[in-house]
Amino acid sequence: MTLRLFIFALALILPSAAKADYFAWQDPKTGLSITFPDTWKMQNNIGDNTILTVMGPSENDQPVCKVEVKEDRRYTIFPARYGDAVQKKAVSVPFWESYLSQYDDYTLGRVQDGSSLGRWFASYALASYGKHFGTVMQARRGIMFASLYNDKLYVVECSSLAHAYEKWQSNFRGIVKSVDFKKAYHELPTGEYANFLKEADQLFWSQTGPHGTMKY
Repeated sequence: MTLRLFIFALALILPSAAKADYFAWQDPKTGLSITFPDTWKMQNNIGDNTILTVMGPSENDQPVCKVEVKEDRRYTIFPARYGDAVQKKAVSVPFWESYLSQYDDYTLGRVQDGSSLGRWFASYALASYGKHFGTVMQARRGIMFASLYNDKLYVVECSSLAHAYEKWQSNFRGIVKSVDFKKAYHELPTGEYANFLKEADQLFWSQTGPHGTMKY
């Protein structure tokens, strides 16, 4: 009986001791919100477009997640119902190749269109790369999500030292899943553009491209 009482008491204590607490953060400028474990600490941002950098509690693994946001109005002319097609045109393999060029010796692994980030369509990529810290080259692996929502491009990257990626993968996905954007589209559209968008699903040119953006 004494043993049973001890086990019962232990069962009551352990869940509360193991319960994780989380910190909710929101960017006052863009309205983006994200949640991460309170054992993760905010770091100084590097890069003009980085709005948040957090690091997990392991010097040996160095898990890091960062969020970048920048204005991108190339496709704002298209109604929200073209969001999936815009994602596949604007944020896919070429985008990730350009994004990863900031690192050394990168290898782009799996790329998946039709994913989601926050409340919108997204592309995600798995990659490995080298990154210099002073004279030291780190081998890192990461998962990255990018979404072009209304007039902003959102990129969330979570990575760790290559040997520890599987250990932190669940944390990374939990942090990414918590991301949300400031609402820009209403669920019920009030109108549509004129017929110049009739073939828009085939004609996703960049607004700054040499041939314009519309076909008459």
